Amino acid sequence: MPLVDLYEAEGYLVFKIDLPGIDPEDMVIKVYDDILVIEGKRKEEREEKRLNYICMERNLEGFRRIIHLPVPVVRSEGKAVYADGVITLSFPKAGDRGIKIKIEKNKGGL
Repeated sequence: MPLVDLYEAEGYLVFKIDLPGIDPEDMVIKVYDDILVIEGKRKEEREEKRLNYICMERNLEGFRRIIHLPVPVVRSEGKAVYADGVITLSFPKAGDRGIKIKIEKNKGGL
């Protein structure tokens, strides 16, 4: 499972996701309401098939990480950048989406 740092900065919600050795084309990032889903698979290197492993801790199988978004964000404006085995994913935080309801004073009837 990839390690994730999550923080808020200058109006953005930012994720730093460790995915070393995984091609960005082998990853999918989706956002549903307040859920972030990160999926992918590390491809097996051809040369390694001929090796007789004594210990193998690097996962070659697929992974899926589901993270609850702690604040409302503008999902359609999310951006992801992959560099040095780390994806930096950022979303602008959504402003106050509440609607103020005017309260009228009842003057003796509905």
